[in-house]
Amino acid sequence: MFTKISLIALLSLRAYAQGARGNGNLTIAFFANDQQGSCDSNDTSDGLVLTTSSIPTGYTCFNLTDIFSQSNDTGFQNATSTVYDRNGEIIQPNGIDWLLQNRDSFDSKTNYSRVWYEQVNRTGDVEAGEEASWVFYIYAFPDCQQIADGDNVDQDDYPWFETSCQTDNGGQCQMVPYSIKSFAINSAADYNNRHGQCEEWAYKGAAS
Repeated sequence: MFTKISLIALLSLRAYAQGARGNGNLTIAFFANDQQGSCDSNDTSDGLVLTTSSIPTGYTCFNLTDIFSQSNDTGFQNATSTVYDRNGEIIQPNGIDWLLQNRDSFDSKTNYSRVWYEQVNRTGDVEAGEEASWVFYIYAFPDCQQIADGDNVDQDDYPWFETSCQTDNGGQCQMVPYSIKSFAINSAADYNNRHGQCEEWAYKGAAS
């Protein structure tokens, strides 16, 4: 569900769009299989781009088709898993403010098998490989399913990937053996604590 974006978040995200990828943002760009050059060279001008400065309190899932085929460049995605405090109140932010770029180029028939991402320290210091603020997940199936219900498929052919480490400035590009259908974002604090470290492109949740 999309709701009205807050003014502060909107200004922050628009500043990103007008200039450089700023500190404290997570940026993810999806590329077609034949766009290796753009992905490898960190050129997001041809990709489907989502950026956020929100660190959600709960796991937040996006379907690639849903987010890039709708008609808004800014909005809010409610968390898929809601977190409550001791008084039964929802802990905020219960989801993610987002800004999109190049959504008009989305084609549901395209094989989006390449993903570029960047998240750096909020202080501006580059600490690639260290714990980041976000963990994000890439899936072969809609609704952030690790395996499609009722489908007779080998999970090893459609693995999900998890990343919670900082990148260098300029981000990094990865390729998956399928067309990406969904992705998710969450705060990395508890994730990194459970794993005892950040994970960098972890195959099915276990570092390769």
